[in-house]
Amino acid sequence: MEEKEGKEKVRFIDFFAGVGGFRHGLESSGHKCVGFCEWDKYATASYTSMHLISDDHRKRLENMALRQRQKEILKDEYRNGEWYANDIRNVDAGSLPEADCWCFGAPCQDFSVAGKRAGLDGDRSSLIREIFRLLEEQEEQDRPEWLIYENVKGMLSSNKGLDYLSILSEMDRLGYDIEWQNINSKWFVPQNRERIYTVGHLRRFGRAKYFLSREQMEKIVFAS
Repeated sequence: MEEKEGKEKVRFIDFFAGVGGFRHGLESSGHKCVGFCEWDKYATASYTSMHLISDDHRKRLENMALRQRQKEILKDEYRNGEWYANDIRNVDAGSLPEADCWCFGAPCQDFSVAGKRAGLDGDRSSLIREIFRLLEEQEEQDRPEWLIYENVKGMLSSNKGLDYLSILSEMDRLGYDIEWQNINSKWFVPQNRERIYTVGHLRRFGRAKYFLSREQMEKIVFAS
């Protein structure tokens, strides 16, 4: 993502955060995370340890037994004032910090070809609808300029493609122009991992092109 006009960094919220893959990438590019949401307590503990705690916090935790440390790090103080929610279903749009971008890799199990393929009717992948609920609760001028959504390749074929069409239709209805691309990590590292990246740009800011071709990406990566 390019820097905003005047070299201002993008402020983003990390939904379905896991251990912070989105955060690591965007912060490595100089952008700023203003909050995260993650249900799993072990992922939250890892996320907090990797991205949030201070050196003093780390020293304090290192002197605790493992079980005590695992519980201790989940306390609010270790997030140093950053917004956090553990269940997106309980989040009110009015409680969200102001952000230019929302990132979300909603749970993939119901889309995966390795699962039962429940799609958007499944308990996990259906949680993307909570993102749309939060956007709906906001006035258009308060919505983030950017949406970045990542999920497995199986999302494209889920329910004969109608599930992904439904997702794209919701983004469009909420005012976003959309592009998507299948990006495989093996283009850059020795790992075969295809993921669909969907980027929405709020229409009132004008049209924008988001993705480079594979060849353009490779030139940037291998030149650095």
